[in-house]
Amino acid sequence: MMPEDHFVVDHLPVSVYPTRGALGRASASAASAILRAAIEREGSAAVVFAAAPSQNEFLAQLRADSSIEWRRVTAFHLDEYAGISASHPASFRRFLRERLFDHVPVAAFHELAGDAADLEAEADRYQRLLLAQPPVLVALGIGENGHLAFIDPSECDFEDPNSVRIVNLDDVCRLQQVHDGSFQRVEDVPRRALSLTVPFFLRTPHAVVTVPGAAKSRAVRDALEGPVEPSCPASALRKHPAAQLFLDRDSAALLQRYHA
Repeated sequence: MMPEDHFVVDHLPVSVYPTRGALGRASASAASAILRAAIEREGSAAVVFAAAPSQNEFLAQLRADSSIEWRRVTAFHLDEYAGISASHPASFRRFLRERLFDHVPVAAFHELAGDAADLEAEADRYQRLLLAQPPVLVALGIGENGHLAFIDPSECDFEDPNSVRIVNLDDVCRLQQVHDGSFQRVEDVPRRALSLTVPFFLRTPHAVVTVPGAAKSRAVRDALEGPVEPSCPASALRKHPAAQLFLDRDSAALLQRYHA
């Protein structure tokens, strides 16, 4: 399906689709093309996946895509709550296994252990893994506060030298985890997490960003129509040399340049 609207903000192409399903098909098709090209060129590919309900349609389409040689794909993920085990219902590791890796035979899924005894050591370990097999693609969403992964505005540094670090989650981010159904009460949401950083995303050759839903409309507007600054981490996507942003009508609703 062709987008019903398409425009470019700085370096960032933006496509708007009428439904979440159409959005998921389009973003998955873009990600599949990037992975297939990398595998054909290099013999393998590494990718970083987001884990959130906003990614459900995207992941379902990828799971059904038989054109991807999954045995040549090494997977990472964006973030994980501190103190959460891999079996916890809210674990992002569990989310990705249930929606993708239990269904496709990836070469490896490197899990970010939020329940590690030493979080600094875990961040260092994961950073070394990413350095050893640099991803060609990062699949992202945008948070209600404009965050990328768990890099909230209060934690955002466009010059961060780290690829992975410990972060503190702000109140808007923690409330979003309740909205997403990961936790019943905001009091239950961990206050810290491990997260990949914005400079890492900007260094990754490709980014496919899937953002459906009205709850994300304000963050999308700020990211595309506000200044490029850490107060909206997602605004950094406008500086990425090869990112693609996929929206639906609801997430695009507040954009001045969107025409349904």
